[in-house]
Amino acid sequence: MRSLPRSALAYICAVLLLALLVVVHAATRPGINWVEIALLAGLYWIGDSAPVTTKLGPLNISTSFPVAVAAVLLVGPWSASIVCVFGALARTQREPWFKRAFNGSQMALSALAAGYAFTYFPGGGHRAFVEGHYPGVLPAVVVAGLAYFVLNYVLVGLVISITTHMPLARIWWGGMSEVAAPSLGYGLIGLIIAVLWSGGVGAVAALLVLAPMLIARWAFQQYAAQHAAYEATVASLIHAVETKDYYTRGHSERVAKASVMIAKQLGIREDRLEMLRYAGMLHDVGKLGVPTKLLQKTGPLDDEEFASIKLHPTRGFEMVHGISFLDEALLGIRHHHERVDGRGYPDGLVGDAIPEFARLIAVADAFDSMTSTRSYRGARSVDAAMRELERWSGSQFDPRMVDALLLAVGVDGWEANVDATDEVIDPAMLVFRDHDDPSSDIAAALPFENYGLREQQQVS
Repeated sequence: MRSLPRSALAYICAVLLLALLVVVHAATRPGINWVEIALLAGLYWIGDSAPVTTKLGPLNISTSFPVAVAAVLLVGPWSASIVCVFGALARTQREPWFKRAFNGSQMALSALAAGYAFTYFPGGGHRAFVEGHYPGVLPAVVVAGLAYFVLNYVLVGLVISITTHMPLARIWWGGMSEVAAPSLGYGLIGLIIAVLWSGGVGAVAALLVLAPMLIARWAFQQYAAQHAAYEATVASLIHAVETKDYYTRGHSERVAKASVMIAKQLGIREDRLEMLRYAGMLHDVGKLGVPTKLLQKTGPLDDEEFASIKLHPTRGFEMVHGISFLDEALLGIRHHHERVDGRGYPDGLVGDAIPEFARLIAVADAFDSMTSTRSYRGARSVDAAMRELERWSGSQFDPRMVDALLLAVGVDGWEANVDATDEVIDPAMLVFRDHDDPSSDIAAALPFENYGLREQQQVS
């Protein structure tokens, strides 16, 4: 807990104190039914005992939400807060005490807010539910579920935002948004619990709804497993590329990292950032279709060999276009060697006709190439690489993307190779052209006699 920022500590303590006051007050209210609370808390524990990890590491999703809705309807807002805090604190997962206490506290506060939303929304309230005023009571039930969900998101999102400096919007798009609709839908299970319970079935209702609750939890776990499968698929493809082209090991991950840095400066939504990361990691997957002898060749490439290298964006697109989850990433893979002046490949697209992901990856790709050591030259320093990007901004690269990278590196930093240099690239080195390095275009743009060299190329 000591490692947390002071602002996060203050926020956590405030939530804990507020929840403690709520629970103490709830426990001393007359007419409290501890048997129902205990049964509901046990059911809540079942739903909360195996939370599902989302794409955003600090954020987990549990299936206890239906029980919270049922508790609000059956025992009212104050007793529902006790149900949630006891159920959450009983979790068997290993986690720091303050995290467990915070989770229980924010759930108790969310339940209290949901209870009051249900009580005071027109057509709602405990009497309307018990007397079976259907369907008039249903809008109030929906509002109660929304109140619980929204406050739960805000309370959890704030502590993550304070601790990690992540904006709430990123936390939302980083996992919460994808489970919002299913979570609210599973809230209907809570209504079923409450209807059965209050309709004469009693506590046996808890047993009757265990199956749908476990199915709901299984559905969330499938979501997590599917995302893990996506990551494994991408990792396998990258491993295959780097096994064949060992000289570019780590390049894909760094391009993905730089791409996301640029995108954050541009305000791209979190849900698109994942697709962008996939595109950055797989941008060179087409090298699997390039002869290994060309990828590992240390000498100059002739025109025919370099033409084969230039096919890798198209081949990469063809290899992965059947993978449905890649979606927008596919065009980033195909067009990351286009130029805004139309002199790129494979389709010679111009300006905004080039997909946004492709324009973004082009900058990240060139930046990592320049700050990495090649067999024919050392790495350039970050400052030298950024100057080179500015030099080709508007011709090879989208100026917006270049400016965003410069801002991102200024904020987050970037580690170049240990032997990086600020020295101007020796024109003699340009005989080994790197198709990711904008400096290579110097040799292509000027007459050969200026260098006394024949234009040749080198694969990166």
